[in-house]
Amino acid sequence: MNQRDNVADQLKELLDMYEFSMDTLSKYLQLPMEQIRKLSEGDVGFLPEDPIYRFNIFNKITFLYLSAVEDKDLKLCAFLKVLVSYHGLSKRAVAKMAGVEVKNIERMLSNPPKKVSEDIKYKVVVTVMSLRFFLKDCEQENINC
Repeated sequence: MNQRDNVADQLKELLDMYEFSMDTLSKYLQLPMEQIRKLSEGDVGFLPEDPIYRFNIFNKITFLYLSAVEDKDLKLCAFLKVLVSYHGLSKRAVAKMAGVEVKNIERMLSNPPKKVSEDIKYKVVVTVMSLRFFLKDCEQENINC
C-alpha cells in the first residue's frame, strides 16, 4: 500500500467510522468538500504536484487519524513532554496548575506512562489542553522561523 492509499483509507475512516465533520476537514485541510471526498476515494489528481504541499496535506490527515487510534495515555505523555521540554515548564508548575502532586506528573511522563487515577488524569488533561492552546502560538512562531 502506498502513502496515497494509506491516507485515503485514513480519511475515509475519519469520515465514515468516526463521523468527523466534513466542514471541519474542509477548513483544516483548506480544501473544498468535493476534493475531500475525492481524496478519501484515493483520487489525488487535483492536488498540486508539489511534494511539500502533498506531504503537509497527508501529514494533517494522518495526525487527525492518529488522534483517534493512538493510545490516549501515550498521547497525554507526549503533550506533557512538549510543555516540559519545549516550553520549559517544570513538572512542579504543571502539577500545581493541575492541582495534583509532582509524583503524578512524573508517573505520567515515565516510559511507558504509569497509571494514575482517572480523577488525577482528568485534572492533568484539562490543564495540559489549556496550556497547549494558549502556548500554541509560541510553537507556530518557531516552526515558521
